[in-house]
Amino acid sequence: MATLLPKQYAKILYELTNGKSGSDLEKTVEAFVTFLVQERVITKKEYILTAFKEYAKTQEGIQKILITSARTMSDSLIEKIAHIFGKKVEVDTAIDASLIGGIVVRSGDTILDASVKTQLEQLQRQLS
Repeated sequence: MATLLPKQYAKILYELTNGKSGSDLEKTVEAFVTFLVQERVITKKEYILTAFKEYAKTQEGIQKILITSARTMSDSLIEKIAHIFGKKVEVDTAIDASLIGGIVVRSGDTILDASVKTQLEQLQRQLS
């Protein structure tokens, strides 16, 4: 059998454990770990668990966003930005002084760039 990607193992684990609890959950996880050992991918357990957490959040409708700004933002501003993306949002923040001002929001494969740096770069391209 071909080796799967950590995301694929994570999806399998989610599907196997979804809705289970107690001893049923314990037996299922034990069988999954045994499967990982047999497939010789147990060394990738950290990657699989990280992918599992991300997949579970996606399945539960939790959207993860990263807000990058030039300076520290207030909690109220972060909440306002997060509210735009919905009720179930997990927010990470970062500071990048090279943005000069404005923000960059990343959500999955989507990037919303409202930074001064990007606007100046676009203006420079238009003028040259």
